[in-house]
Amino acid sequence: MRCALCGEPAWYRCARTGVLVCPRHARVEVVAANHEGRRKPFVIREADPEDRGRLEELALHFWGETEVECFDHLYDMLQLPALVAEVESELAGFLSYAVEGERMHLVMLNVLPEHQGGGLGQSLVEAAVESARRRGLSRVVVATSNDDLPALGLYQRCGFAITEVVPGRILEYHGGEEEGFAGIPIRDEIRLELSLE
Repeated sequence: MRCALCGEPAWYRCARTGVLVCPRHARVEVVAANHEGRRKPFVIREADPEDRGRLEELALHFWGETEVECFDHLYDMLQLPALVAEVESELAGFLSYAVEGERMHLVMLNVLPEHQGGGLGQSLVEAAVESARRRGLSRVVVATSNDDLPALGLYQRCGFAITEVVPGRILEYHGGEEEGFAGIPIRDEIRLELSLE
């Protein structure tokens, strides 16, 4: 899964051409929502120990690491519970989470490029929210970066509201500026929340 334009790890699939691209070569455009034509049947389930190797591969593919710093806490997603999405018995995406007091923190969400646009990401978020409700938690929170427009759109479509922007937080964690989605410099942590009360 490499970017067709530069050979870096691909994170996205072009909706028009099907070409896989990295965040630097991805662009946002206005298109009509039509997921039904590409939707394949999928199953969402809790990850089991046999999934850990594949989850680590995916985290390294998308992020180059398994540790995520958000909400002023460092999480190793390999130590966290996760939900996985399977298409035709193959792991197509995952969402790792942590329960902190009355809140569920969504730590890492990724869907393989060839399975994007079929509702897997939204279904993983919805399954996590339902899990938080069953546990009697009051809120689900997530943090993303200022450049991650697809994630910001997804979380807001799922009912999350932006509650805080921490300027320079990601820049500080990574020790310098990195190029993100569509060439946008990654700098700020954007925090979102969904109240379950």
